[in-house]
Amino acid sequence: MENIGVAVGIIIDTMAGSGIMSDDGTGSGIRIPSMLISKKDGERLLNWYYSATSEEKDQMVIMAYFETKFNEDNKVQWDFFMTSSSDRSLDFLEDFSKLQKAFGDTVEFTPHYVFWECVHCQEAYLQKDCLGGGKYCAVEPTN
Repeated sequence: MENIGVAVGIIIDTMAGSGIMSDDGTGSGIRIPSMLISKKDGERLLNWYYSATSEEKDQMVIMAYFETKFNEDNKVQWDFFMTSSSDRSLDFLEDFSKLQKAFGDTVEFTPHYVFWECVHCQEAYLQKDCLGGGKYCAVEPTN
């Protein structure tokens, strides 16, 4: 969306609570305001859009409120999603471990590994980057 000039990204979680947002794997991040909304809210937005006139669409304004929850225990909690085959991610984890010690109990850091399924990929890819016959692949397949 960002590459084609969209001002804000609104992603509808069609799987009802299972979605996560991340960059494209390059580590360059997302530089436009972006949000993941529920399937119910997405359906309401799309229903309006499909029934709106051109004039109504031209006048449409979307306001977003990004709420940050305050933790009573004064702890910052954050997650890091990566693949095991990303050297940049592994370097980050190594570098961050030094900072994590300095933060002590004030930061709760949780790394997550992301896998892709590719049971019909080429054998060389399956051997190099997958387990379980392609059920758990470390990098997103390009074929």
